[in-house]
Amino acid sequence: MLTAIIIFIVGLFAATTNITIRAKGFKRLYWLFCSLLIGFGSLTVIYYLAFPEQSGLPTGTPSGEMPAAIGLAGLIIRLGISAALIGFIVMALRRLILLSKKTDAG
Repeated sequence: MLTAIIIFIVGLFAATTNITIRAKGFKRLYWLFCSLLIGFGSLTVIYYLAFPEQSGLPTGTPSGEMPAAIGLAGLIIRLGISAALIGFIVMALRRLILLSKKTDAG
């Protein structure tokens, strides 16, 4: 399951980066923002998994809680994915509307 999630996030990052390269104007800024959120959040999670912080209780034993930095990085990734999915939905609706206008006219 983790492999599928990683493939999804990498694929979504690649798609948003590709759209960023092809877009112009405000659309380019929007897709750049999405890809930066996904990329930065992913790199932050990888960093904190590679170099974990040992948070402990006052007695010196590990607390077992997730570090707040990983939670924040996950939130950043979710924001980027949500923004990208909203952008994909808007693109699909725009194409459907344009397609329906072409069939009505012809």
